[in-house]
Amino acid sequence: MVKEEQLVKALRRGELSALEALMDRYTPYVSSVISRILRGRGADAEELTADVFLAAWDNRDKLRPGGVKGWLGAVARNKAFNLLRAAREHLPLEEDALLLEADGPDRELDKKETARIVNRALSRLDRPQRELFVRHYYYGQTVQEAALAMGLNLSTAKTWLRRGREELKTILEKEGYGHEAAGDFQAHG
Repeated sequence: MVKEEQLVKALRRGELSALEALMDRYTPYVSSVISRILRGRGADAEELTADVFLAAWDNRDKLRPGGVKGWLGAVARNKAFNLLRAAREHLPLEEDALLLEADGPDRELDKKETARIVNRALSRLDRPQRELFVRHYYYGQTVQEAALAMGLNLSTAKTWLRRGREELKTILEKEGYGHEAAGDFQAHG
């Protein structure tokens, strides 16, 4: 296997074989970073993986031996989260992603009404708090993963999530859904 220093030098010279070697070496890593974020969106993950290597080719003068894997991982994370942000702007937040609805048939909350209420509640949160809440409940990141990606300490992230759940609970109660529906938020913290 070619050493990373030699690989970076070949990339800087514009050798396509170096790009192929880079892809052979790091595609599994880049794919896993993207797939963890895009859970269940294989076609998007494949496309973004290719985009990451195109970005590496376009920015080959910025690559440094010993830092290539970290650079690729950062680009992969940024591209995946940018895709999710763009999708979030166009798709309504579904209530089942927030674990609002129980499995029983006796549940009275209408899905569209619940989505409207949840979206309204989320819009009341500050942008960073809303992003953390959506990362955790909608995209399934652990609190620690979301906090790390956003540059927050863990205790701040936990506090923001608690406040978000309290806000959603308050709004549900104001909408007349009672303590049973509102209590779901307390149980999922």
